[in-house]
Amino acid sequence: MADPSTIILALGGQPFDSRSDTSIWQQIADRLEAACLDGRLSERLPGENQMAEAFGVTRVTMRRALTRLQQEGLLQARKGVGIFVRPVPLKYRVDHGKGFADGLEGNANIGTLTLAHTRDGASGEEAEALQIKHGSPVIRLSRVRLVDAAPVYYSDKTFPAELLADFDRAYAARQSVRDVYLAHGIEDYRRAETRVSGGFATPDEAAALRLTPHTPVLRSIAINDAPDGTPIEFNRGTWPLTAVELVLKDSTKRNDA
Repeated sequence: MADPSTIILALGGQPFDSRSDTSIWQQIADRLEAACLDGRLSERLPGENQMAEAFGVTRVTMRRALTRLQQEGLLQARKGVGIFVRPVPLKYRVDHGKGFADGLEGNANIGTLTLAHTRDGASGEEAEALQIKHGSPVIRLSRVRLVDAAPVYYSDKTFPAELLADFDRAYAARQSVRDVYLAHGIEDYRRAETRVSGGFATPDEAAALRLTPHTPVLRSIAINDAPDGTPIEFNRGTWPLTAVELVLKDSTKRNDA
């Protein structure tokens, strides 16, 4: 594959159309987008100054083009490291019988980054989903799932504390919710409900997923039940819009969390 600097020089060497038709920054963004989508550009891009020089524009103009592509989720800025092209969207099966790792198609290194693990009283939404009283003790777990070291899924999970009294110890070993369930005699569970909607990344979501705030995202809300029908997990998840393709498939069992 050609060196990214060489590709950027080639893109910058193309004449711009009249500004009355399309602004310069938008033309730059369009060229970069096309090069990312067809594979000419991948992984890390040259520095902002180098790209501005290649296109013959100011840093302000270059930054505007890059910001737009970050907001669309095509590029990912890593503080102190640089700007990277996001990989081809992952395919993830949202069904009753797949956990995060099993739901991904293809081979990848999966990681977990736990951001927060707290105990509190259930909000109205959490209480309704878990079929418990408002204010009942719950465990909240906020974490990010990584695919080949890139964050692709941010989740806020809520569990009924009374049903999972030994949650902290069971989760600590491998950061696995599945381990928590097994430690409490729940050998299987199923997805009772899944809802998917669109939106724009909040500051917290953007920070967790290394996105620019207001980048388009997919949000999912899910409820997991134990075999006897008791709700055991209320899950609010966020995915970068261009990072994943959600595939819905009916199933009846869930093997990993």
